[in-house]
Amino acid sequence: MPFDLPTALARVGSDARAVLAGDELALSFQQYYQLLEQVPESVAERGFYLRLGALYDITDIGLLGYACLSAENLRKSWDLTFGSTALLPHPLNGTRRVCGGRVEVLLHAPLHPGVNARGLQEEWLASTWHWICQRLPEVSDSQELRLELDYPAPAYKALYSEIFPGRIEFSRPGTRLSFPETWYELPFPAANPSTSRLCHEQCLLVMAQLDNNKSGLIDDVRRMLLMNPQREFPSLEVMAERVRMTPITFYRHLAKAGVNYRMVVLEVRMGLAREYLEKTRIPLQEVAYTLGYDYPANFYRAFKKWFGFTAQECRFGRDGVNCQ
Repeated sequence: MPFDLPTALARVGSDARAVLAGDELALSFQQYYQLLEQVPESVAERGFYLRLGALYDITDIGLLGYACLSAENLRKSWDLTFGSTALLPHPLNGTRRVCGGRVEVLLHAPLHPGVNARGLQEEWLASTWHWICQRLPEVSDSQELRLELDYPAPAYKALYSEIFPGRIEFSRPGTRLSFPETWYELPFPAANPSTSRLCHEQCLLVMAQLDNNKSGLIDDVRRMLLMNPQREFPSLEVMAERVRMTPITFYRHLAKAGVNYRMVVLEVRMGLAREYLEKTRIPLQEVAYTLGYDYPANFYRAFKKWFGFTAQECRFGRDGVNCQ
C-alpha cells in the first residue's frame, strides 16, 4: 500500500503544503511522531526508519540543535540533549551510563502501546549515529561501535551494516548503543562554547515560559514564537500558514481577542529579554542581537517603553543590585 504523505499530514493536523515546501516549524515533534505511526508495515519492512534516521539534521531541533553544534565535545552535547526532553520529546526514553571504559545508552520501551517500537529504535539509533559521525568524522568507520538489538534480524539486515560499522547483535535482552569513553572527549570541529552556552540558556528560558497546559490560538502562537530557532520572528503571513489560516482570518481572530500579531511578538520578545537580563550574564548588546534587534538602541527603547525602566536597571537594579 503506498504512503499518501499529504493525507497523513492532514490527519495529524499539519499544513501539508507548508511541510512539503520545507517549512521546518510547520510540523511539531508530536505531529512528526504521530506521522510515523501511520507508516504502513510494507514501507517499514524496507528499512524506512533506518533510512529516515540517517537523514537527520541536528538543526531540525531548533535552538537545542544550535547549542549542540557549538558544544565542545560529545559529552557536553549529550548533556544538553539528554536533559531537555521538553524541547526534544521522543516516544523512547534512554538511560546513559559509563561502564568499563565504554559509554552506553540503553533504550527503553515506548511509553505508548501500539507504536512501532522497532521502527522508533531504528530511527533513534540511525539519527544518533549520523549525528556522531557529522561531528566526529574520524570515528565513522570505527569497529569499536557496538549495537545490541532486542528484536530479531529483519529482512533488510544488510542495511544495518551499511549504516553502522562494528558489531551488531540481534535478539538481545535489550537495545543499546555503546562506544569507547575516549570518544566522549574528542573535540568537535568549530566548537564555540560561548554560542553553545547562549543557545542552551535560551532553551532553559523557553522551557520556563512554555505552558503546555494552555490552549487557544494566542497561546499556540506564543509557543511557536518561543520555539523559533532564528533571530528573526516569522512574519504574520508565515505564522498564519503555520496555524492553517489565511492572513486575513488570522488577523481577525487575533483582533477578536483584542490583540494583533505585532503585540504578541513584542510580548514574547520582552518576556525573553527580561529573563535574559535577570537570569543570565549575557551582555546587553548580545541580548538585543539574539532577540532580532540589529541596533541595540532600538532594543533599549522598546524595553524602556514596555516595562517603564531601562534594560540596564533590570540587569543591575536601580540601586546597583540585580533585580532577581
